[in-house]
Amino acid sequence: MNILITSGGTREPIDGVRVIANQSTGATGAMLADAFARTGAAVTLLRAQASAAPADARVACERFNTVDDLDRLCAEVLSQQHIDVMIHAAAVSDFVVAAVVVNGVRHLAPVAQKLSSSATLTVELKPGKKILPQLKSYSQNAGLKLIGFKLTDGASPAETRDAVEKLFLAGADAVIHNDLQTISTLRATLWRANGDTQRLPTAADLTAALIALAAS
Repeated sequence: MNILITSGGTREPIDGVRVIANQSTGATGAMLADAFARTGAAVTLLRAQASAAPADARVACERFNTVDDLDRLCAEVLSQQHIDVMIHAAAVSDFVVAAVVVNGVRHLAPVAQKLSSSATLTVELKPGKKILPQLKSYSQNAGLKLIGFKLTDGASPAETRDAVEKLFLAGADAVIHNDLQTISTLRATLWRANGDTQRLPTAADLTAALIALAAS
């Protein structure tokens, strides 16, 4: 079985040294890559530059920085390899930097040089590309099984269902949902397209559920 996993957070440049990033460590993706490698699967991990690395040397890794970097790597791997299961766990930026206004002068981002720390800056953002809806169109395997991740923060049951449903509408076959307010006691919930859910209290439960789902 060929498994493709994405992990870690994208980084969108403001200038030559500064970025907009998120708090994703990529630890979950690295954990899953190691677990699938132990089953004998061929695993490719697309991970952010500063994210956690897998321990298993059998995991093939590629690095990315920006949303566009990750999108390009996904397209390359899915079109060039027969991937059976893709687990899209990367935290993809919802916004990217469109322009930077420096002391009243607008520059398209990213600005090549390091901006002065004494400058007055305004950073203009624009919506980033949504990668998950494109993934099946990139794949040479028409039967690709796509598992998406969704993180919320204090979402109500109705808000959670709406957020998860958007991933199903975008092409996911299953969704792993977690919420920042409950993640310490409930690691995640597995949602299936028919509405069934499975509570996964620990990281070990999450790993076991995804291995079983990939094999089903």
